Amino acid sequence: MTEGLDDAVKLVLAVARLGELDLTGWWGSHGLDRTGRYVLSRSFRRTWRSAALELDVEAAARRHDVALGGRRTALHLFSDEFPFRRWAGAWLAEQKTVEDPSSIFAELTDWDMTVASASIGEWSGTPPRAEVVGDGLRIGALARAELDDAEELVPIAKLLAATYLTVGDPFRAPYFDLQA
Repeated sequence: MTEGLDDAVKLVLAVARLGELDLTGWWGSHGLDRTGRYVLSRSFRRTWRSAALELDVEAAARRHDVALGGRRTALHLFSDEFPFRRWAGAWLAEQKTVEDPSSIFAELTDWDMTVASASIGEWSGTPPRAEVVGDGLRIGALARAELDDAEELVPIAKLLAATYLTVGDPFRAPYFDLQA
């Protein structure tokens, strides 16, 4: 995987972790928090961190789909229209087979809100302006042709991830509208 794609995977995992109950609580999951560590490390001794983040990513995808009313034209970080979730899933599956898993696991496990915000901000950049639309934060619009080049999608992942730093409470899902 290229460095840009690695960055997109890291951002997906970071935002998935950010939404856990011990941080923002947006999706109410317990993947890498104390409860998740306790339960999952006993069931999946070697691969519990990958399993935890897989659960977080799925919980995030579901929460976004609910917030955006299941609209297929609302493209969010965990959307099926983007490859980001698939890249993260493949990377997590690969981590289950390697002898020395990535250090990102330890980093995400030790997060508090201050560290989470600083890390996501450093990795993604400045949050863009977004318009509140229902339970979403509309960043802009993308043409279907813009979804074809993986390297061109990395800046989009960064814009989406940066927007989570402005979400607050109640949760509003950052998204782009898909234009025909």
